[in-house]
Parts: sequence; structure tokens; C-alpha cells
Amino acid sequence: DEVIFQCRNSAEPANLAKYTFSLARAFSPFYHDHRILTEPDEVRRVVLTTVTKIVRTQLTTALSVLGINVPDQM
Repeated sequence: DEVIFQCRNSAEPANLAKYTFSLARAFSPFYHDHRILTEPDEVRRVVLTTVTKIVRTQLTTALSVLGINVPDQM
């Protein structure tokens, strides 16, 4: 939300695009390294799922502001 606010105030959508790309790039190894849905430890699975939901929300919001449609699944 802070990045979106800063980009709106500075009229620099490129910064939002950079932030979005950086977030996606940082999340990719996390997703690759963790078996989220099949994690046997319930507490760990909940944490991994929560992190994933937060990242998805942030990416969806940022892409929406940039005018990019997000597919339901990939």
C-alpha cells in the first residue's frame, strides 16, 4: 500500500512495476523451496499458506493498479 501511495504521489508507475517484479522474483524461490499444501506440520503449513496469500494479495493489487489483469490460476 505504501508503494502504491508513493507512486501515485510521484506519478511514477514504473516504480510500482519494479516493486511488483521484485516481489514476484523474491516469492518465486520461496514457492519453489516449500511444499505448501503437502507440508506435514500443520502450524508450518498455516504460516506458509498465510505468506502465500499475503503475497498474492499484494501482487494482485499492484497489477490491478497497473491495469494488468490477473489470471485466476497459472
